[in-house]
Parts: sequence; structure tokens; C-alpha cells
Amino acid sequence: MNYKVVILDIDGTIVPHGKNISPATKNAIQRLKDRKTEVVIATGRAPYFSTSVIEDTGINSMVFFNGSYVFHEGIEIFQNPIDKNILKKVQLLSGDFQHPLTFLSSSSFKATDLSHPYVVEAYSHDPWKPELAPPQYWMDQDIFQLFLHCNLEEEVHYKANIPELDFRRWSSGARTCDVNLTNSNKAVGIIKLLEKLGIAPDEAVAFGDGLNDIEMLSLVGMGVAMGASSDELKQAANMVTLSAEEDGVVHGLEKLGLI
Repeated sequence: MNYKVVILDIDGTIVPHGKNISPATKNAIQRLKDRKTEVVIATGRAPYFSTSVIEDTGINSMVFFNGSYVFHEGIEIFQNPIDKNILKKVQLLSGDFQHPLTFLSSSSFKATDLSHPYVVEAYSHDPWKPELAPPQYWMDQDIFQLFLHCNLEEEVHYKANIPELDFRRWSSGARTCDVNLTNSNKAVGIIKLLEKLGIAPDEAVAFGDGLNDIEMLSLVGMGVAMGASSDELKQAANMVTLSAEEDGVVHGLEKLGLI
């Protein structure tokens, strides 16, 4: 297959958890570009969490917030913020259970409780820290994603009462989850970008490692799961490569003959 675009997740894919993108992976991305292959980032991250990766790779077509905010060559082409009535339901329910929230807009992120141990834990390994959310922050901004800070078993209250939203844990044992619209995922954003590029999904390769990558790997012609992925993601993939720590993206691209 003559693949025309390579789509890359960030955390656990091109960036090993807690580390920086390796020289080998950066070199592989440049080799793709030299061969006129489009390279795209598709991440659950916000734009402001992705700046260093964008600068390191020179990639300027990106899918953020698990599909709800999309850029083609640095220009916004799609956005799908969460409806205010849905946000109100989350805000009221989280208040009842005393669960903190982080609200993420296109340009900033603010948490309802900076001292809560789950919030402190969520940002303990990151260079960025949230500011305190004013009471009306979620009303005054377009919100594309939330972080809900609670135990896994407490998620059931939100899933039962707010079916418009999807809740996905950062990792096994994590006390924070991504909260996105149920009708929004990486595949939705990628389709918008592929339409702009004039490339069919079966002409695309995608690499990912998390549960938020299932739809993306299922959409494209060649879905590649990283070696440290869950069995659920590996089952959705066409191929499994090495882990991010082992430069799995480089290994996978070589195996596919793309570099």
C-alpha cells in the first residue's frame, strides 16, 4: 500500500512517558517529510501542552483534545466545544460529590481545586500547572475537554447521568480521566484533516498506545499499536510495534518500508 500520511499520538507513542522525544524518532519524522509523506499529530493534549513536541518535530497539522480541535498547516479548520448545558450538569454533579474538575479551553486550563490531592497528583510530573478556575470560567470560555479527578468506581455516577460525555482513564490506577463528547474522538478530527489533505483513511498509517486511540487505529488503513499498549488496543490494530522507550515508531515505520 502506498501510504500518504502518518498520524502520531504523543504520550507513550513518540514521547515515552516522563521523557522527551528521542533523536531517532525525530530523525524518522524528518525522513518521512523528506519523502513527501504527510505527518500529523493526533493527541488528547491541549495545544499549550504540545508546544515543545511541535517545535521538536516541526509538525504543523494537528488534532487536539481527542478530536475536537483541528489544525491544518497551523490554521484552525474544525472545533467542537462542549455544550454549556452539558457542562452545567458536570459542574453540578461534581459539586455534589466534591470531585474537582479541570476545564480546558483552546488557550488555558483551570482547575476548581488546586490543593486537592488528586489534582496535585495529576500534574505532579508535568511542567505545566493549572490556575484556579473562576466560578464562571466554563461559561465564559469554549471548553473542549475536562479532566475529572475521582476514583474509577466513582465514574459510574457521571456515566449514568451524563450520557453525552465519554470518560477515559489516563492509565490503569489513575485518579484522573479525560472527559470528551461521546460523539467526538480522534477519528472524528482525523477525518476532518484527511478531507482537507485529500487523503483517504485507507491511505493513512496511525500509531497509538492508549484507549483513546482505538477509533483512530480502527479508522486508518494501517493501525499500529505500541508494544506497551493494552490488549484491547492491540486487538484494534493491524500491527504491534515496540514500546516508545524502544523507539517503536521508528521500528514500525521501518517494518512498513516508510523510511
